[in-house]
Amino acid sequence: MDNFSTSRRSNGFDWGAFIAGVLMVIVAFLLMRHPGKSLHAFVLLFGILSIVQGFVWFAAYSRFRGFFSRSWVTLVSGILDIIIGVLFLCSYDIGALTIAYLFAIWFFVDSIVGIAFSWHLKDISTGYFVFSLIMNILSLIIAIFLIFNPVIAMISLVWLVSFWLLVFGINEIVTAWMHR
Repeated sequence: MDNFSTSRRSNGFDWGAFIAGVLMVIVAFLLMRHPGKSLHAFVLLFGILSIVQGFVWFAAYSRFRGFFSRSWVTLVSGILDIIIGVLFLCSYDIGALTIAYLFAIWFFVDSIVGIAFSWHLKDISTGYFVFSLIMNILSLIIAIFLIFNPVIAMISLVWLVSFWLLVFGINEIVTAWMHR
């Protein structure tokens, strides 16, 4: 009989975490090497993705209108996404500032979740638990810096994203080894 509450079974090497960690570290170094181009690429990418998402909402409207009374919301979302995408493509500054806030919120939420999930590691290894907690608190500090300094964050966003990816990538690589 397998009792999950007392079993300390090893599930093997976590290839998903390892590959994600290695990719994050590689992307971090690529972003650091070309910071100006990277921020322009972020704005361009988010602008294009927003426009594509707008058209996806339009397609969803035709599917939803037959059975969802508030399907008009998909039209509104589609229009807003396209407007935001065009705004990003036409105004680099607005796009960069918006992206700075989006990344700050993403980092903040991801760091809080990382801290919450670190607690399960106490049963596996106290050392790794402390390491993971420190890494996630470091990510949280970066997120708070981004939230309270949007102009500085916009200017240094690529470096902050690179450092965050590097820290989180190293954390994922170590996680892959700890799950074996």
